[in-house]
Amino acid sequence: MKNKVSILPFGGVARRKLFLLFCFLCPMFVSGQYTPSVIRTSIPDLKVGVMLPFEETKMVEFYRGMLMAADSVRQSGVNIDIYAWDCGSSRSRIEDLLSEISGLDILFGPTSPVQVPLVAELCRELGVRLVLPFPNALPLTDFPLVFSATAPNAVVLDDAARKLTNYFADGNFVVVRSGNADNGGNLFTKALTQKLAAEKAAPKHLEIEGNDFAYESAFNQFRSNVVLVDDASVRSLNILLARLKDFHQKHPDYAITLVGYPQWQDESGRLLNDFFTFNTYIISPYYYNVFDSRTKHFQRTYERNFRTPIAQGSPRYAAFGFDLGFYFLNGFSTLGDTFERMQEGILQEPYQNRFRFERTVSDMSFTNRFVQFIHYTRDGLIELVR
Repeated sequence: MKNKVSILPFGGVARRKLFLLFCFLCPMFVSGQYTPSVIRTSIPDLKVGVMLPFEETKMVEFYRGMLMAADSVRQSGVNIDIYAWDCGSSRSRIEDLLSEISGLDILFGPTSPVQVPLVAELCRELGVRLVLPFPNALPLTDFPLVFSATAPNAVVLDDAARKLTNYFADGNFVVVRSGNADNGGNLFTKALTQKLAAEKAAPKHLEIEGNDFAYESAFNQFRSNVVLVDDASVRSLNILLARLKDFHQKHPDYAITLVGYPQWQDESGRLLNDFFTFNTYIISPYYYNVFDSRTKHFQRTYERNFRTPIAQGSPRYAAFGFDLGFYFLNGFSTLGDTFERMQEGILQEPYQNRFRFERTVSDMSFTNRFVQFIHYTRDGLIELVR
């Protein structure tokens, strides 16, 4: 790979120290002044910076995915130089690295809430696009070149609630109270209730440990019963599934649709038949299809390049790094300074993450507002509802 810094496979303390040494000894950029009066419609030479806390394994995987994306974009004739720094999480460490930002076209990272405002302010002054891959505490105002790739949980769930009420306009919504409501479940059920209230409707409520009569009273025999629980944990999922299976056995004529959360994807292998039985829709901004031939090729290439398998779990950070890197490196190289206005035309063939960046209410920074449902159909198929 033609990069200024490469991630070495972690095989011991010596390799780890060597990797960190390379991060700190990256070549410096030639200083350059941002000139907004010059509009570039394409950029054949990209200078890309990455500032992440590389002591975290997921950050290493994310970066490796970006390196693979850069190699893919280079095949179209684009020259890409990547500079990487281990920025840690402290204010003092990021202050030592701020001088490196001058001359960059795009910067990915950092992640620490004490670092992001400093970097965002300097990127605004220099005209550098700043891509924040992971959730952060940055106030989304007055930063026109900032892209938040991971929307806050409240935004994702609010968008999902709107999508759900539109998709099941005639559904009988049932909110199951677990007695252990968590932040994600609370946000989603409240957002759903608000969306229904705006349409002069309201969900039914049901205690998760309720008896058969309680479930039958909440459900409707002649409409699709859209069921969601106020706790995203696997524990509540298991309890709810046990109750639904018991009810379904006694009342097979009731149509039940279960709605769930991103972390439920990790249980899809164990609970696949249950997901199919209850026509399950899982909210998620990402989906990694391990059976897809392209995905298998990506995994093999990653293992060949870095001599280690991709870590299990959701999301896969290597795939996230590739998808986000390809979106910006390919999009910015072909669109240049028209990138912000022409994003809808960017071709996306992701391994896991899709992006739909929209301006925030302040009409300044961008947030990824893409959300979808992973639908496990009663016919035993998996489809994506976007």
